[in-house]
Amino acid sequence: MIADSRASILRTMIDNIPAAVSLFDAEMRLVACNRQLIDLLEFPEAMFVGQMPTLEELARFNALRGEYGPCDVDEMVAAFMARARQRLPHHFKRTRPNGTVLDIRGAPLPDGGFVTFYSDITELTASQQDLERHVEYLRSVVRHLPQGVSVFDEHLRLKYWNQMLLDVLELPAEAVHQDVSFDDLTIFPARRGEYGPGAPEDHVAARRKLALQFQAHRFERTRPGGRTHLVEGRPMRHGENVIGFVTTYTDITDRKQSELALERQNAMLQALVANMPGGVTVFDENLKLALFNAEAKRLLEFPNEYAALQPSFADVIRYNAERGEYGDVDVEKTVAEMVERAHHPVAHHFERTRPDGTTIEVSGAPLPGGGFVTIYLDITQRKLTENELRRRNQVFQTLLDNIPGGVTLFDKEMRLVASNAEYARLLDFPPELFEGEPTLERFFRYNAERGEYGKIDDIDASVAALLARAATQQPHVFERTRPNGTVLEIRGLPLPDGGFVTIYTDITEKHGAAEAIERLAHRDTLTGLANRYNLEARLDHALAEALRHKTQVAVMFLDMDRFKAINDTQGHSVGDGFLIEVAARLTSSVRNCDIVARFGGDEFVVVLTDIADSRHIETVARKIVDAMAAPFNVVGVRIQSSVSVGIVVFPDDARDRHLLLRNADIAMYHAKRSGRGQYQRFDACLSELVLNRTRMEVDLRNALEAGEFILHYQPQIANDGERVVGFEALVRWKKDGGLVPPDQFIPIAEETGLIEALGAWVLEEACNAAVRWQARRGGATRVAVNLSRRQLKDPCIVGLVRKVLGRTGLAPALLELEVTETAAMDNPQIAIENLRALKSLGIGLAIDDFGTGYSSLAYLKLLPIDRLKLDRTFVKDIEDDTNDAVICTATIGLAHNLGLKVVAEGVETAAQLAFLRSLDCDELQGYYFSPPLPESEAREYGMG
Repeated sequence: MIADSRASILRTMIDNIPAAVSLFDAEMRLVACNRQLIDLLEFPEAMFVGQMPTLEELARFNALRGEYGPCDVDEMVAAFMARARQRLPHHFKRTRPNGTVLDIRGAPLPDGGFVTFYSDITELTASQQDLERHVEYLRSVVRHLPQGVSVFDEHLRLKYWNQMLLDVLELPAEAVHQDVSFDDLTIFPARRGEYGPGAPEDHVAARRKLALQFQAHRFERTRPGGRTHLVEGRPMRHGENVIGFVTTYTDITDRKQSELALERQNAMLQALVANMPGGVTVFDENLKLALFNAEAKRLLEFPNEYAALQPSFADVIRYNAERGEYGDVDVEKTVAEMVERAHHPVAHHFERTRPDGTTIEVSGAPLPGGGFVTIYLDITQRKLTENELRRRNQVFQTLLDNIPGGVTLFDKEMRLVASNAEYARLLDFPPELFEGEPTLERFFRYNAERGEYGKIDDIDASVAALLARAATQQPHVFERTRPNGTVLEIRGLPLPDGGFVTIYTDITEKHGAAEAIERLAHRDTLTGLANRYNLEARLDHALAEALRHKTQVAVMFLDMDRFKAINDTQGHSVGDGFLIEVAARLTSSVRNCDIVARFGGDEFVVVLTDIADSRHIETVARKIVDAMAAPFNVVGVRIQSSVSVGIVVFPDDARDRHLLLRNADIAMYHAKRSGRGQYQRFDACLSELVLNRTRMEVDLRNALEAGEFILHYQPQIANDGERVVGFEALVRWKKDGGLVPPDQFIPIAEETGLIEALGAWVLEEACNAAVRWQARRGGATRVAVNLSRRQLKDPCIVGLVRKVLGRTGLAPALLELEVTETAAMDNPQIAIENLRALKSLGIGLAIDDFGTGYSSLAYLKLLPIDRLKLDRTFVKDIEDDTNDAVICTATIGLAHNLGLKVVAEGVETAAQLAFLRSLDCDELQGYYFSPPLPESEAREYGMG
């Protein structure tokens, strides 16, 4: 019973083991097995009914069904049984033909039998193989990484690395192996001095201390050889425990060099953008302002603080629209339309005229990564030049069309540049002959083919001969009778640029046309003087003669001072009459052998030839200046003018016509800047003065941004000589530890347009000062601010003054704007309109420097002014000069009759004060009372 009980327990155990089990006795017969064995090895159940099979029977069955692969069954079974009889423990894996992988473990039993366990490890094997492949993939990736890789465990023993680690750190191959310590590897770069001076062992200890912290780290290190590595380390964790760290070493030398090159390139681009002669803006792919230069801010008048905010494209368009840059538009609609276009940028080019009259050429292009770049060029002067050229071309074409004859102008390639309708009519040329780019050959051939030159046997040879003769560029005059009987006088003249002009005159009935054409070609139509073409030809001849005879030639470049004011105030008919009288005075001032020419507008050129004594040049120059200073009487209008003269001498100052005229122009410019009504001899220093003026302009622009300007205030005193009624604000420039006189920078600011920004600053600063004074002085004090010529013509000036008064809180009655007499007369209509608009704000207006310009009383009555400021030039000599005393008396009387008050400038002596008070001059100003004072001193002036 006990044996049966044990057998039952054994059977139950075998059946419940989670593996296939076989139990053989000492005779190699199967004693017991479980169901898993039969199913796993796919044995037929019949083999296990009745007497259990032997090991040999089972082995043969397997061999016959190919379980062990192709083999000799008997030999296989014999070998199998031989191994089994050894009764040795065994463990192996076998893959069945169906792909099942078996783990087979056998062990001998004490009674001579043995037991075997079969486990299905198919899935486990597959997983292990997948894992091994995955590990191999990872190892391959690490081996081929472009970075060096090291993996240390928590005891700082090397567990994994790749070849790149050895290459990057220059480690010897024999020193790198499994479980080598962190110290043993770190010692190599330490000994090479890669960690700096000091004992290598100290560096190793310091790095081991850092490594044991297992902190993530990232830094760049440049090795002695010049290579730069990016070192990145990360701790490895298993759960909450640190099990080591992995470090990568990336050679970033090339990248650093590229970054450095990119930085240098970027710096160059930044410098290029900053110094471009135009404005530049770049909007990025998000339409944010990413880049701009100072010229863009200046041209577009963007405040510094606004541009620094990197506004969006929409904000910039809105800012422009709100200040009227695009005219009277719906702001939000304009913003939406332009933003929509900006989202799909295309190359564009157009011109835009700003409200202040500046014309800007705008060129834009999309950027590859999104966004776009825009270039802004100030082409105001170019447009003026183009308009002038267009006007001259129109005048030229009108001249051609009104010449009583045909005219052609061919260039040096014998292409037709210009012609008039009379040319086509006189020669009966059809319109199609002028299409495309007509050439002289085309006209010659057409004439030859229609018999214009008589009967010709070889047309090609005749045309070639005509072209060869034309190529000689010889002046020619001849007459030709056309087949229709018309007699033409044909006159050809070569041009300096290689072209030539030909004039065709119908002399069949009008033989006097030649004289008219000659006059039009060589004489100024208004004055009768030599024209520019005539001047150049005769000057070249004079220079050649002077070179041959070793004499001198003087070239004088003359410009009539304030001619524009004469034209504007008296009309063009008076202006033309004035120029005719100027021409007559010039002609009478020189010899018959000298040349007098009208260069253009109010510019004239006088050439003194065959000069043996250089003193003759100055004598003639003084004679001309005196002649022009004498009053002119033109159709009953008295005109007082003057002339500025620039002088050059051949061969001392230049040796060709172009340089002579250029240098004479430079000398004239300096004569005009030096006070007008005088002459100036050219010398090399004048070129340096031009350069200095350019530097001054640059410094002036910088001064605006740097806040180098200050205001001084000169008191204005009532007639009693004691009571302060106001102050005049006068700008000063702090530069190089001193103060630059206004007469050195104000004209440059006026010419360059900087006066507008400077004037706006002066206006606001002076108003703020007046507000600050009210509390200290115990009452309201008037402040006078000078308004420039440009500001007076600016349509935005009224809005500017209104805004400044609003911001500062100054009462309008306490602000007085002063405009010079010359500025008011520059464009009287605009001046009247703007001054009336300013007057409507409630401010005071004054005419400054009265008596120095050419104002008309008719205009003066129309100006809404409150005061006349008597110029200091009339005040300084009133004690000794009767004329000045009379002028002062008349001016004050005139002003009072017009209901105006008078402020006398430049009062410096008690005698001047007494005389002016006797004339009831309302207010006085000058150094007799006080020089211009800083604000702090002006605030206390006259307070006792």
